[in-house]
Amino acid sequence: MSGINTKFSYKQLHTLKHALLEYMQRNGITDADFKSEQNLLLKINYQIEEMKERYHI
Repeated sequence: MSGINTKFSYKQLHTLKHALLEYMQRNGITDADFKSEQNLLLKINYQIEEMKERYHI
């Protein structure tokens, strides 16, 4: 995501989060892929928490 600043809605972030969690459970995932996807999940969770605070969700 370096250099890309895309705005997602709260609902879109939750959809991405759940899709990524499901995707990370696939067969044959490498350690490198898992770590990369886990980092993305952390970023998504951070954005969700920021929105919760900002919009009192």
